[in-house]
Amino acid sequence: MSSVFGGIEGGGTQSRAVLVAGDGKILAETEGPSTNHWLVGVDRCIEAINEMVRRAKMEAGLDPNTPLCSLGMSLSGGEQKDAIDSLIAQMKQRFPDLSRHYFITTDAIGAMATASDGGGVVLISGTGSNCKLVNPDGSQIGCGGWGHMMGDEGSAFWISHLAVKTVFDARDNLATPPHDTAHVRKAMEEYFQVSDLMGMLPHLYRNFQKSFFAGFCKKLAEGAAAGDALCKHVFRQAGRVLAKHVEAILPAAQQPLLSGELGLPVLCVGSVWRSWELLKPGFIEVLGQVASCDEVRGRFYGYSLLSLQQSSALGGASLGAQAIGASIAMDYSANAKVFYQHSFSSQQ
Repeated sequence: MSSVFGGIEGGGTQSRAVLVAGDGKILAETEGPSTNHWLVGVDRCIEAINEMVRRAKMEAGLDPNTPLCSLGMSLSGGEQKDAIDSLIAQMKQRFPDLSRHYFITTDAIGAMATASDGGGVVLISGTGSNCKLVNPDGSQIGCGGWGHMMGDEGSAFWISHLAVKTVFDARDNLATPPHDTAHVRKAMEEYFQVSDLMGMLPHLYRNFQKSFFAGFCKKLAEGAAAGDALCKHVFRQAGRVLAKHVEAILPAAQQPLLSGELGLPVLCVGSVWRSWELLKPGFIEVLGQVASCDEVRGRFYGYSLLSLQQSSALGGASLGAQAIGASIAMDYSANAKVFYQHSFSSQQ
């Protein structure tokens, strides 16, 4: 096998694998289930990775028993060193033909490596959420990424939970809902196949599945598109809290990131960004307020939101190659595209 590098994009709901040659040509891509080891366990995680790569090798016409040069993995939940070391050790032991070398980083860093070699902000809103600033000098600072018990603000899970909690609180007269809950309650009962709030308890506790719970977000997006006020409200709140992530890391951003043609580049990753028009009012409101703060006034002139045109598995593959002293040709201009720009000197 000539130099073939593998990459993994590991999400909380689904994952992708890519095989790429040194000249940047993509040889094969495959999909698989969640590879967040905190959610599915180490065994299921590495088995899913092995299966995706094995299928990709066969799809590319390669011998599945010949190891890749390297396998770079961009995984949600991929920050804790001991856990990373354990994952790699078990992959080497259980699947010796998978790859000769391994590299694991977070989903945020893998996404940035796909889009740019000059740094920026990665703002993830999928099943969960995370935010990472990568400065031009390579320094990093993060906000979020703690999972649904301690964070995931602005994610599909968070949006779903906020909507469901609003229904529960209205029923208990604990809090006055900002809008009528009838549509959300009906959608909740249909999605979870329950007839009352008591029926929700197994979904919340004994049979809780984060990715399934987060899937309710799609129904809320449909409700918002149809005009339901509460559905629109929860997405506006999500936009606000996602912007708060950017606010949190902004003071650490180096000036070259802020003064470029794009303003602050924010790479938006995850399925919730498909509902940008619903997030937009809350998002631009918060960053507009931030721009007038003393701490960033005169530095923060605007921002651009970009979306990936390639899987962050490609960035994982590139980082994996770099870890062994190799390189993959990357066309960053084709890998990410601007979908929204905002300047504080002239309102868009």
